Amino acid sequence: MTRRLRFAAALLVCGLIAAAAPARATLYSFVDENGVTHYTNVPSDPRFRKVPGSAPPPAGRSGSASLTAEKYETEIARCADDHGVDSALVKAVIKAESNYDNRAISRAGAQGLMQLMPATARLRNVDNPFNPEQNIDGGVRHLKHLLKTFNGDTKLALAAYNAGENAVRKYNNSVPPYPETKNYVSTVLSHYGRYSGLVPGAGAGPIAAAPQTARIQEFVNAEGTRVFTNVPWKYLEAPGWQREQSR
Repeated sequence: MTRRLRFAAALLVCGLIAAAAPARATLYSFVDENGVTHYTNVPSDPRFRKVPGSAPPPAGRSGSASLTAEKYETEIARCADDHGVDSALVKAVIKAESNYDNRAISRAGAQGLMQLMPATARLRNVDNPFNPEQNIDGGVRHLKHLLKTFNGDTKLALAAYNAGENAVRKYNNSVPPYPETKNYVSTVLSHYGRYSGLVPGAGAGPIAAAPQTARIQEFVNAEGTRVFTNVPWKYLEAPGWQREQSR
């Protein structure tokens, strides 16, 4: 039976009161006889068990300082390298999705660092979406799938990550005209530039200031004009340009 997700009332109320804020309490879960997974931060049933990795950080370690790419640098680099995805892009997605809070839950039910929906987590074999290693690996594999599906078009892959593959196809393989999705794509690309170390500005965390070697990427337009650049987001946002390959 397909497992479904249900949040207990206490957690939903907290989410509605502070929808934009990441969930901070320890989470508990159990699977009932119908295969429904229940989550709550106020366990009232003896079947609830603590979700590994969901406990709040120790006193003195909370706050924005811990919500940076640096905390997960090793795991991000490993997964990005294993699956052939730009680590700067992975960091940008995590920044936009959860602001590096591995216990974040959206009102729609997306979970963890890369905000995997339950169906996506199952598809990518992620047993515990609140486990940073599992979440990043599953999220990177999903991102790689989307990049491959849309022929390396980062804008479309990000749009599909936010709105779903079918939404992108519905609008003839273009970014859907949803304000949330358009803003999401723009936000991720902005973070992408900062994490690549070539665009100054706040928002990507302390790690953005670290010097990094930028890869040269190739773009081509409908007329066959080719451009080689180390600032890819300029062309990712420009209409009519398609990324060919990374070098």
